[in-house]
Amino acid sequence: MKEKIGILGSGEVAQSLARGFKTKGYDVRIGTRNPDKLASFSREAGVPAGTFPAVAGHGELVVLAVKGTAAASVLEMAGPAVSGKVVIDTTNPIADAPPDQGILRYFTEPNRSLMETLQEKHPTARFVKAWNSVGNALMVDPKLSSHDVLLRQRRRREGDRRAHPGGVRLAS
Repeated sequence: MKEKIGILGSGEVAQSLARGFKTKGYDVRIGTRNPDKLASFSREAGVPAGTFPAVAGHGELVVLAVKGTAAASVLEMAGPAVSGKVVIDTTNPIADAPPDQGILRYFTEPNRSLMETLQEKHPTARFVKAWNSVGNALMVDPKLSSHDVLLRQRRRREGDRRAHPGGVRLAS
């Protein structure tokens, strides 16, 4: 029997992960406030859409893939359906305000994570953080070169073409 996965969210991350899980053979549902807005995606991807509570109830595993500012309210809408389940949290606490001198603003306190807040509000859910620091194009079967793309970018920014700060040499 296929594992059932409920994806809470309707944006690019949610759709990428839903499509990815589906192609790997999982029984996937995608949830939103208004399932009709996902009708086209559902037809194209073969992933049924539903409300947050229905999709969370469907999943043996739940993926929270919404804007960080919506995370708490989406979990409230999902209700007790997340209780006792692993919830993979893809969110970041990025504020709606524009960046300040190129620096993203967060809506959490400096020494507090969004996931801590979510865990306190849903103590019986088992939160795990994943996919929050990679673009949705790299979340499922990424096509990377043999070199580590992120380290190469960092080396270029820092002007070092031979090694990253940890001293590991990479072929150029």
